[in-house]
Amino acid sequence: MNTIIRKEVLEKVKIKIMNFKGVVGVAELNKEQCKIVAQLEEMAMKNVFGGLGCGKNKGVKESISREVTMVLFTNIYFEIPKDINVMQLINKGEVVGMSLDPNKIEEFKKDKKYVIISDFFAIKRDAKINHDTFASGDAYFLFNGIQIYHFSKIKEIKDHVLSFPSPPTFDFLKSQFKDVVSLSDPQLSGLLLGFNLS
Repeated sequence: MNTIIRKEVLEKVKIKIMNFKGVVGVAELNKEQCKIVAQLEEMAMKNVFGGLGCGKNKGVKESISREVTMVLFTNIYFEIPKDINVMQLINKGEVVGMSLDPNKIEEFKKDKKYVIISDFFAIKRDAKINHDTFASGDAYFLFNGIQIYHFSKIKEIKDHVLSFPSPPTFDFLKSQFKDVVSLSDPQLSGLLLGFNLS
C-alpha cells in the first residue's frame, strides 16, 4: 500500500473511531514512540501496584507489534464490555486471581474459594502469593489485550488489539499528543489500539 493510500485509509479509520462514544482524541504512534512505550512498560511492570508485584503487559506488547498503533484518548463514556478479563494474577502458570465484572462481585463474595481484595479483583483463597513468588518470577500480573466488537466492524482494519498502558506510558502519550486532546479532564484515560490494514 503506497503512502498516500495508507494515509487516506488511516484518516477514514480515525474518523470512524472518533465517532465511538467516549473517544475524545486519536493519533498514530510512530516507530520511535512505540519503542519508548515498550521501554516504559518494561520498567513499569517491575513495580506493579506500588511495589505489590511485577507484571507482564501482553496487551501493549501486541498493540505495538501490529502494522499500525494508535492511542485512543477516552472519557468515562467509553465502554469496555464488562465480561472481559483484562487482568489476571498468574502463579506457576495457573490463574489464581482475576479482575471482576462489577456485577459479579456479589457472586464471588459467596464463593468460598475466592477472597475479594478490592472492588475489582478476586484471588483464590489457597493461592500462595508473597514477595518471594513475585521475586522468583513464578507470580506476576498479566494484562491482556482485548478485542471489542465495534472495532471489528471497521472494514479497513483487521487483527485489532486494544490494550491498557501503565500510568508512566499514559503520561508519555499525553505529552506526545497534547495537541490532539484537551488534558483538562481528570478522568481522561488512554488505550492503545494496534491493528493491521485489510
